[in-house]
Amino acid sequence: MPKLMNINNATRSYSRTTTVVIDNDFSVATSFTGVNATAGIMSTRLAISDDGSGGGYGTRSFITHPQTTYNYSIAYVSPSTAGHLKIGTSADDGTHVNMAVSSSDPGYGVITGSFTATTKITHITLKVTAPGRTQKWDNLLIEEAHN
Repeated sequence: MPKLMNINNATRSYSRTTTVVIDNDFSVATSFTGVNATAGIMSTRLAISDDGSGGGYGTRSFITHPQTTYNYSIAYVSPSTAGHLKIGTSADDGTHVNMAVSSSDPGYGVITGSFTATTKITHITLKVTAPGRTQKWDNLLIEEAHN
């Protein structure tokens, strides 16, 4: 817990609350944009559907503070469709996180981790790796990590 010194040399402790950057259960809407894909809601989940050309993805940006660490959590719920989770400095960039996922991987289900932002704007990309396929994601949470 950080301690601050006041003018009469007494110290006080202040606890910080966690800052939530994104908290989306995809029950109503999505702020993801499709690139060579359609991004929308299907049965209260984010669905990314490749347009058939291959390599389609859904992406969105969010505000971050450089040199700040963030925790992320997202549920990968696509049956038998391989996907890719990327977090980076632009759309389809995996500078901070670059992870292939499929239903047969140990990562299937809730995927968690952390990254340290390097820019004021960071992007999350959910990529479909099979042409013409759809993958589903749920319960995206990105928040500042506090020690």
